[in-house]
Amino acid sequence: METRQREKITDKPRLLKELARAYCVCSKTFKSWLRCKSLQHIKPDGYYYSIKQINEIVNHLGEP
Repeated sequence: METRQREKITDKPRLLKELARAYCVCSKTFKSWLRCKSLQHIKPDGYYYSIKQINEIVNHLGEP
């Protein structure tokens, strides 16, 4: 039997919806969390947040 490694949130670029789901909140709530002063500069590249941006979010909010 194969054991799958659990995918980390910082493994690849993610959509806002995916990040919100990881933190168990709705997208609207997650967007409001990103409006805090320390995360205000983070804007998605198109629809996706880059790995670097996700690392900043995780460092500020903690591991989901």
